[in-house]
This record gives sequence, structure tokens and C-alpha cells, in this order.
Amino acid sequence: MDFSKALVPDLGRWGATALAVAALTATMSCGIKGPPKPPVIRVADPTRDLAVFQQGGQALLSWSYPSSTTAGEPLHDLESIELWRATLLKVEAPPPGEKPRDRNLNRQLLLSNGERIAVLDRPALDAATRGSKLEWIDDLMLWRRDHPSDEPQMIWYAVRSVCCRGRESGLSNIARLVPEAPPAPPTDLELEAEADGIRLTWIPNEELPILVERSQDGEDWRSITREPLATGEWLDRSAQQGRGWNYRLRSVRPRRAGPRVIGEPGSAIGLFYPDIYPPPTPSDLVCLPEGTRVRLRWRSVAAAESYQVYRGPDGKELTILATGIRAAQFEDDAPPPGTSEYGVTAIDAAGNESEASTCTAARGSAP
Repeated sequence: MDFSKALVPDLGRWGATALAVAALTATMSCGIKGPPKPPVIRVADPTRDLAVFQQGGQALLSWSYPSSTTAGEPLHDLESIELWRATLLKVEAPPPGEKPRDRNLNRQLLLSNGERIAVLDRPALDAATRGSKLEWIDDLMLWRRDHPSDEPQMIWYAVRSVCCRGRESGLSNIARLVPEAPPAPPTDLELEAEADGIRLTWIPNEELPILVERSQDGEDWRSITREPLATGEWLDRSAQQGRGWNYRLRSVRPRRAGPRVIGEPGSAIGLFYPDIYPPPTPSDLVCLPEGTRVRLRWRSVAAAESYQVYRGPDGKELTILATGIRAAQFEDDAPPPGTSEYGVTAIDAAGNESEASTCTAARGSAP
């Protein structure tokens, strides 16, 4: 007996074709494999926004915290960051370069002629973090001592990240700085307390713009002006009342090419800002007669802790009707006959009272 004929039924012409296609597909899917893919090597994406400027005798570097790999994946295993510096004579320093090839040659020059001046490990990275940025300071006094020269010099800075068990990223962009003598600070700084803030006045040095720094304890100084001020006075509206504040100024020398130079701070002076200034007067006060009641409404005051309501005969002295009102409205359930005048004042946290906003209303009849 021919078992091959007994086991395989007659599929017909179309059935045989389908069987052949299925066999070919099985052969292609099982017997042929694609080329192996290389493993993905995790490396931190190079920094591209390194910047530097001079402040007094220091070079301040800042750049974005490394957050991704070259493949665009999140970077969760940053181990350290290396900081590199190279010193060149200004006349001999190559230009930044417009082509990638020229920029890469400059990076090679920095690595071959420069030095690694710092390695930020995890604790140092935490200390250098400012929001989404990293900041680091290079002491230019020490740099001058180690690199004496009668000719103007240029400093090149770069950083590179280390992650993923010691893998180094590519070198960052090169930030350039030509150190110079910082400008002298402004003179004759004076402070005056006003209702809206503390007013500063000064005499600029060589018409240079200035930056304002403020401290409460005289030690922790922070700049409170984002951009240099070109005038000789400024009102600090952010100073809180009831506290003492210290101020100092720095001159800024703008430069067409390269980063600006910020001078050393001038002498600090302080002022106690007394909390004696009343809040603004409530606005848009209206008196609405509603039958035997009078409803008062006004626009709320941001600095107010509460409101005080006054009432009196029209044209005569007002007396206190209600205190400690929290909402920007009040209902007088028992107004006297005739026309009454109402006043509303704002009270701040220190107990200072504003001027009164007034309106009049006649008691309506009961419905």
C-alpha cells in the first residue's frame, strides 16, 4: 500500500498552491535570520550651552544639568562632570570656527594643551545645582599666579560628563574669557524708605550700568536686578516691611564681543524698613439699598487682613459700625431712617489702616 497517497488527500490545483506558499513562508520565517544589531552604548549627550563671565576676580561658569544620552534617553546615572581649562595668548587663540571640523580641532587643542581643573562628584554636583543649571567658580587670582604673562591671555573652558560606569561624553562647546581689571563700583549709595518700597540712589562709575545685590543678614547676597540698570536710582518694590535690608552695587562693563565684566561690590549699607505704611484704599465701593437693609460691596485689597466699616448721617462724622470684616462685602441690617454715609477702610497685618472709601444710601421701605 502507498501510504503517501493514503495520508495526503487530493487538494486540487488551488489547494496544492496554498500548501506550497505556506511551506515557503514557514521556511523563510524559521530558517532565515536578520543581521544582529549592535548593543546600544549609553553615553551622556555633550553640553552645548556652557557660558562664562567675569565677576570681580572670579570666572563664573554655568551650563544645563545633563539630562539625556546621545540616543535621547533620560540620563539617570550621571556620575561626575569634568571641568577643563586652557590658557592661550589672545593673539594666538584660534577663532571659534563656523564648521564642525574647526570646532573639533579647537576641542582637541584644549584637551592637548589644557588641564582638568576640577571633577564634580555627586556631592559637588548637588552643591553646584541651581534649578536646572549648574554653576562653578574659577578663582582668577590663582589663575594669574599660575599663568603670569605681560601679554593679554584668553581662557578656554569646557566640560564633559561621565556616566554609565565611567563612559565620558564628548567635550562641550568652548566658553572663552579674556580676564581684565574689573570696573570700580558706583559711589554715594543712599537708601530711603517709601510706601511702595526702598528707593536706592547712587552716582554711577563712568556711566556704567549697575547690578543691585541685597541681603538680610549681610552675608547671603543675591542679585535682585536681572539686567543692569542704566539710571542712577531704583525702587525695590519686593522688600518686605518690618525687616532690615542691606544693599550693595556692582558696575558692569558691557562688551560687544565676549561676556560682560562685573566689578567688585561697593560698600554695603543697610536700612530698617518700618511697617508704618497703610494699605491701599478699597476701591469701587457701592451702597445698595435692599428694602430695609443696605448692602456694601467693594474691590478686595491684596495687602488687607481685614476691613472696617463706618456709618454716619450724610455729611457728618462717621463712627465705626463693624470691624474684622474678612470678605469684600457687608450687610447693614438696621440702617437708620434717612440717608446714611458709609466708609470702608483696609487694615493690614501690622494694624495700619488705609484711607476710607465712601458712598451714601437711603434706607428703603420694606417690600
